[in-house]
Amino acid sequence: MKACTAGAAVTAAAVVGLSALLTPGAAIAARYAEPVLYDPTELIVQYRSAPAAASAKTRQLRLGLQVRRRLRDGRTQLLQLPAIADFDALRRELAADPDVAFAEPNYLRRSRAAFPDDPLFADQWALFVSDPPQSNFVPDSDGFDSVPGADMNLPAAWDSDSDGTADRIGSPAVVVAVIDDAFDLDHPDLAANFGAGRDLVDDDDDPRADAEGLLDHGTLVAGSLGAIGDNGEGIAGVAWSLTMMPLRIGEIRDGEVRLSDAAILDAYEYARTNGAQIVNASYGGPSFSQAERAAIEALGEAGILFVTSAGNFNSNLDYSAAAYPANYGLPNIVAVAASNRQDNVASFSQYGPVSTDVAAPGLQIVTTYVGGGYITGAGCGDEGGSCGVSGTSFSAPHVAGIAALIKSVHPDADYRELRARLIEGAEDGAAGGDVGELTAGGRVDAARSLALTPQPSLLIRSLRLVDDGNQRLDPGETLDIEVEIINLWQATSDTQATLVAPQGITVRSGPQDLGSLVQGATATTRFTIDVGPLTEAYRDLDFILELEADGGSYRAQRHFRRELAELTPGTPVTATLSTGLHDEFHTYHVDVAPTAGTRFVVCSKAGADIDLLVKYAGPPQYDIDLGAPPEDEPTFFTDADAVGGAEDGNEVVPIGSPRTGTYYVTVVNYALTDMLSYQLEAFLEPAGAAAVGASGTICGTAAQENVRGGDAGGDGGGGAPGAATLIGLLALRALRGYQRRRHACAKVRCSTPLPPLST
Repeated sequence: MKACTAGAAVTAAAVVGLSALLTPGAAIAARYAEPVLYDPTELIVQYRSAPAAASAKTRQLRLGLQVRRRLRDGRTQLLQLPAIADFDALRRELAADPDVAFAEPNYLRRSRAAFPDDPLFADQWALFVSDPPQSNFVPDSDGFDSVPGADMNLPAAWDSDSDGTADRIGSPAVVVAVIDDAFDLDHPDLAANFGAGRDLVDDDDDPRADAEGLLDHGTLVAGSLGAIGDNGEGIAGVAWSLTMMPLRIGEIRDGEVRLSDAAILDAYEYARTNGAQIVNASYGGPSFSQAERAAIEALGEAGILFVTSAGNFNSNLDYSAAAYPANYGLPNIVAVAASNRQDNVASFSQYGPVSTDVAAPGLQIVTTYVGGGYITGAGCGDEGGSCGVSGTSFSAPHVAGIAALIKSVHPDADYRELRARLIEGAEDGAAGGDVGELTAGGRVDAARSLALTPQPSLLIRSLRLVDDGNQRLDPGETLDIEVEIINLWQATSDTQATLVAPQGITVRSGPQDLGSLVQGATATTRFTIDVGPLTEAYRDLDFILELEADGGSYRAQRHFRRELAELTPGTPVTATLSTGLHDEFHTYHVDVAPTAGTRFVVCSKAGADIDLLVKYAGPPQYDIDLGAPPEDEPTFFTDADAVGGAEDGNEVVPIGSPRTGTYYVTVVNYALTDMLSYQLEAFLEPAGAAAVGASGTICGTAAQENVRGGDAGGDGGGGAPGAATLIGLLALRALRGYQRRRHACAKVRCSTPLPPLST
């Protein structure tokens, strides 16, 4: 594992010296003073009748057009143009269609907005992308500057009546519990927004940062959420006025920060019984805790919204990876991924269109630091410089801050409405960003969330494959996808669901009628699909569930993903892992019918370090930093750091006495190498074979030095390098697993240094 740091903190005095360069001025305000422009990637088309609009689908597909939004019974459509399209030519071609009433640009309207006088606000791209856009902090980072629209649209959110005055900045009546390591309570940009708190480690009322400087994370988080805006000091938070309840849970052990569930549970109880309405939890870990889940459920019963980080390990929380509290799936939890300057899910962020609600900026964030200072982008790339801070640790407080603004404007909103406003107000992604595909709602937009009129909010709560029992897509298979929908907000009528499948999958079922759903109600429906042949070894497929209600006045698209990766015994496959495409985990399934006296072997070859995990009857969960959670046993896994083998991609997992049924094999890009090709094979061989894997075409005797689990028994554990070693390893993981980690690359251990550039 590698260490990573956030870079040098910038003192308050240094900020004063920079203020002349960084004070917002004409360049920032120009975004709202421009003449009317339009988005060259979108067109608004109105058809002369609803049947004409429905019949236009074939032509739209031919032209590479995608429908992003429908209005007026589907007659008016917002169309997404392909990246290489000629805007004017397409507009003329559509307008010439006799079935088309008109085709016009999607014009951008700009209201006046409030801009604070904080000297570092100009660098806070997450709150507002200026014109021209803010540059990436890393020198010579061409193509990675901020994209207009990738921000959270705060200046418009702060100004309710577009008169240029900030009159919607929050309220001290809104209490947000910030549960974190410790806090600089005297910071000039934070002090007035801190209320009473608690130190749950030392059991006193002083949750301050320690003298060693290691407990700095809470101050970084608090600034992102609630730094005082328009005070001529440093930065602006999302909410300028609120009451932050600082709850310290961090302690130093052996020179490292420890966040234990015991302190966290105390913090949840303190927040619940002392008036918190929103909780921010910028931490997580791979271990499921019944106690923590029950405590967060109790927060929901008390009406408290729980905002938490999705995590920093570039994996899909819908499968393969574990991250708690984000993965508990409770209705009061908002799980937040990190977005970057290009409105994509950041390369380090965990995500999941079912498990993760929204994304918010989490790359190169400028915020407060202990000792009255700030983390900025000053000197990024130089020794002693800073590139801001990055991580889902800062995405979560951005969202908690927007929730606080909503609560101040809509004080009667319960946690369901707060969550619904965050999701329904979110954007799919500027300039083709992928935030709308990899989260339920997209990237948060504060102004849109505040302005929403009451409406339904339909989400995928859960889904499962009703198939031959392996819960996987098999080539040539016909199966059902069962989807459970939940409504978070206003009651619906005439609720319809339509499944759109990716290429190679045929949907047999038409639109499904879900009837009426009151707030909190759920409905379950099924779609029958045919799976085409396997054209490549591994595919991660994107499905779209189109939802509408109330005669089409409410429409939403929700994504979910499923893997198509069948491994046939004795047949090697070749595939590639790509870090830049959120592609660190590949899970295959292989159906095994062993005979007496055989063992099951899985092996791989790759040019860099990968891990293999093999589990019977269900996919294993895995965390790059900690490995497989102990509660996920029996998992047979390879782990170079723990067992001491060579750190390469030549891995072998032999399983003695295998069972008949389905085994799941997860390939993990442990080296975090981009475009890492690997070969994978599974097979049965006689248990007494002279060399493990000798009968395989991928793994032979040369790979034997890298066996990591020995000839393990069919029910887990055991084998060389010895059952005691394996049990000791699991005990270590159990000890570490019930700690939570701060989801930021700021003086803490990370699986890899958070990249300064988007990938």
